[in-house]
Amino acid sequence: MYRRTTVLHRPVFAALLFWAAAATAEPGPAYPNTGSFGVPFETSEDWYRECMRVAQVQTPPVPPAQAQPASCKATDLYYSKLDQAQTSDAEWRQVRACAQASGDDAVLMMLYANGLGQPRDLDRAIFHACRLDTAKAEMEARVGYLASGAANADGQPFDLCDHITSGYMGSVCAGLGETRSERSRALRLDRFAATLPARARLPFSQLRKAAEAFARQSASEVDLSGTGGAGFAIGRASRRRDEFVQAVFDAAAGEIPPCDAGATGAARPSVEPALPQADGRRIGCGGDHARFKGSTVTRADVRITERAWLAYRDAWAPFRRRARPVPTWSRSRRC
Repeated sequence: MYRRTTVLHRPVFAALLFWAAAATAEPGPAYPNTGSFGVPFETSEDWYRECMRVAQVQTPPVPPAQAQPASCKATDLYYSKLDQAQTSDAEWRQVRACAQASGDDAVLMMLYANGLGQPRDLDRAIFHACRLDTAKAEMEARVGYLASGAANADGQPFDLCDHITSGYMGSVCAGLGETRSERSRALRLDRFAATLPARARLPFSQLRKAAEAFARQSASEVDLSGTGGAGFAIGRASRRRDEFVQAVFDAAAGEIPPCDAGATGAARPSVEPALPQADGRRIGCGGDHARFKGSTVTRADVRITERAWLAYRDAWAPFRRRARPVPTWSRSRRC
C-alpha cells in the first residue's frame, strides 16, 4: 500500500511526502505483499498460511449509484468519519466505495475489521492486510491479531497504526495522527475567534498564521536521519501547535501574567548575534549550509526558526491591544 520515499532535508517536504504516501493506496506486486520485508520468511509461518487461507476472498461490487472517482482520498475520508460524533451506515458505505475505487487496502481492512457500514468480516480484513506494503513484523502482528478474533472485541476500533515496528510506518502514522489533531485544534480556535470583538479578529488571524509558520519551521531543527526522522519532525511541529492552543486559552483565562516589556524588547537584538557562537561549538565551517555534526540540521535552519519565533512572539502584541480585556500571553519559552 505504501510507496517508500526518500526523506528530503526539509521536514515540511518530508512530512508532505509521507502524508501523500499514507493517503495513496496501491496494490502490492504479489500476494501476500512481501516486497518491503527485507528479511527472509517461510511459507509455513502462521501469518502466511492465514493470508493464503483467505486468498480467494472476493470484494463485493459497489452499486453504480455509490461509485467514487479513483482520485478520492479514502484515508482522509475514513478518519474524518471516524472522528464524527455519529456516522451513518450510508456514510461508511461511501468510504468503502472510495477505498475500493482508489485501491486503499488499509481503509478496507479497517472497515471490515470494525464492521463499519457492513457486517464485521475478519477474513476480508485479513485479505486486505495481506496486500499492504509493510515490514514483516508488522504483517505478522497485524494478521495474527485479526486472525485471533480480538479486533474490535473491546469496543475500540482496530487501526492500521496499532502494530507499528518500523520508523517508516511510525512516520506515516505520525502524519495521520497530526491531521486528526489539527482538525480538533482548528475547531477550538475557530470557536474562540468567534467570541472575540470584531476589532481583534484580524490580529488573531495573523497571530494564528505566525504560530503555524513557527510550528512548521520548528520541524527543521529535527534531525531527519533514518526512516523515523519525518515522524519526529511531525511530532515537533505538533507540540508547537498544541502549545499555541494552550497559550491562547491560558491567556483568555487570565492564567498567564504580563511579560516584562523590557525583556521581550531586548530579545530581538540578542538572538541572532548569539547564534554563531552557539553554533560554532557544534558545527564546522561552511556558512549557513553547514550541518550540525551527525545530523541534517543546518545553521540556516536554526536562524530561520529563530526568526519565525520572533515573528510569532511579536504577533501577540497587536492581538493583545485589540482583544482586551483578554490578558497578555506572556510566558514565552524563549523570552
